[in-house]
Amino acid sequence: MHFLITGGAGFIGSHLTDLLLQSGHVVTALDDFSTCPPDSLAETKARVIKGSVLDRSLVFDLVASCDYVFHLASVVGVRLAMARGIRTLKTNFLGTENVLAAATEYNKEVFIASSSAVLGKIVNLPAAESSSTLLGPAYKASWLYSAAKLVEEHLAFAYYREKKTKVKVGRFFNVIGPRQTGAYGMVVPTFITAALKGEPLLVYGDGSQTRTFVYIGDALKGVEIVVKRGKPGRIYNIGGTEEISILSLAQKIIAMTKSSSPIKIIPYEKL
Repeated sequence: MHFLITGGAGFIGSHLTDLLLQSGHVVTALDDFSTCPPDSLAETKARVIKGSVLDRSLVFDLVASCDYVFHLASVVGVRLAMARGIRTLKTNFLGTENVLAAATEYNKEVFIASSSAVLGKIVNLPAAESSSTLLGPAYKASWLYSAAKLVEEHLAFAYYREKKTKVKVGRFFNVIGPRQTGAYGMVVPTFITAALKGEPLLVYGDGSQTRTFVYIGDALKGVEIVVKRGKPGRIYNIGGTEEISILSLAQKIIAMTKSSSPIKIIPYEKL
């Protein structure tokens, strides 16, 4: 099969590219390389297109020539979204609309990558696909990434209901692994980098907040299950099951790296 991956040079996208190529498929990777090195896919046999999902004619041309679409292109993480709010909203809404419109036009199935961030202030755990979302006020930029990904989900389901677009949403929960950078606020690579440098690991709040993490290889197994067995018009959570507090995570990383780094607790009221 011929797969199109938007955001194909990013953390998840590059691993997906490798996996599909190793399985004997043809891959076209579209990326603007704004958050990853320009040679990210240089060692692969993927057809690499430098461009943006905001380029509607380009997206239509690429979707027309492929068999399946993975839409991963997005501004990366809360920190970058806060700094580039307009771009984040444009990319997630207009870019996703371009992909969905093209998939509808050419009758292609599309997998859309969402995030657990859409859940916002999670009230009931464990989180299910049917869990309600609860975001903070719009004037707080820290909620912009969550809102942008949630709009993306709503757009996907609007296309499914109104145009019968074959779309599946995979909601990733804190994927970790090689090639991930801490430059955009991802906690695991941020902690590892600090520990290796002997710098303080910054823990916000009291550190009791919990997360689940999933290794990239396991996350891609989840993607494969969704693509092969999932039903269009559905959300599928893709993540781990073992909770860990942020404070415990910091302690674990310090122990694993044999670091002398201290842990610095920063109360939310001091932010």
